Amino acid sequence: MRAKNTFTIHTELIDGTLVGARNIYMGANSTCHLYVIPREEITLANNLTDISGQPAFYILLGDTDEPQPQAYIGQTTDFANRKNDHLQKKGWWQTALVFISDNHKIYGDDVKYLEYLGIEAAQAVASFTLLNGANPKKPNIAPFRVNDMEVFFRDIQLLTRFYGCGIFDAPKAQPQTEHLFYVKATDRRAHGIGHYDAPPQQFILHRGSIFAQKIVNSYKPIVSRNKFIAEHCKTDKGQIILQHDVALESPSGASGFILGRPSNGWDDWRDQDGRKLGDVVKRN
Repeated sequence: MRAKNTFTIHTELIDGTLVGARNIYMGANSTCHLYVIPREEITLANNLTDISGQPAFYILLGDTDEPQPQAYIGQTTDFANRKNDHLQKKGWWQTALVFISDNHKIYGDDVKYLEYLGIEAAQAVASFTLLNGANPKKPNIAPFRVNDMEVFFRDIQLLTRFYGCGIFDAPKAQPQTEHLFYVKATDRRAHGIGHYDAPPQQFILHRGSIFAQKIVNSYKPIVSRNKFIAEHCKTDKGQIILQHDVALESPSGASGFILGRPSNGWDDWRDQDGRKLGDVVKRN
């Protein structure tokens, strides 16, 4: 059964080229099958026999028009059931991309391996802010299944790109000339992005940055951090999210706000090549 207001994309890989179209089955060379389901109609997954009771790799997407869109990558043996928890506990997502195998020959350990590959690939390019917790460990599956799942994941990447989501693609060059820096604490779900504005010697914290929910005991500027959050952030299901760009007097103040702990921003802010802010920017 195909749900109303959802669509499927099937693909065939021919000489490494993706051939696909909405609502058209292109052949059996690839068994990867994508369902795109809006949040407001996610309960229709209950009636999709391809999804209900079947192992799946999935991506929950927030507003993709944001400068740093949010996403969650997961796996399940039954997305029709798993979605209920995400409806209750995650209020930020708008669309679910659900990937299954047409011949239903991927299993529980397989989708765990796909999740591992997906999170690793998305973090490598940092196009989206992942709202996953700690990174999953690499599952131990048979060598022949590793090869099968890596091929299957390449199909996932192609389908995701075909849909128009760049979660596995490096960000396109922006017209702005700012040199971007990042700070994150994966164990505390904090992720900041910003740039250093040299003439006024300020650090600009960018919209979409996510603040740690808790602070460590040694962190002192609690009052100023709480005031900043109240003025510039929103809280969505426990995620503290910056709503607009804000200039701060120092990189350390900015990274401390994000991480909720004492921070030397000149060391903790790193660019996409891993270089420290202090090694890139000359301090006066």
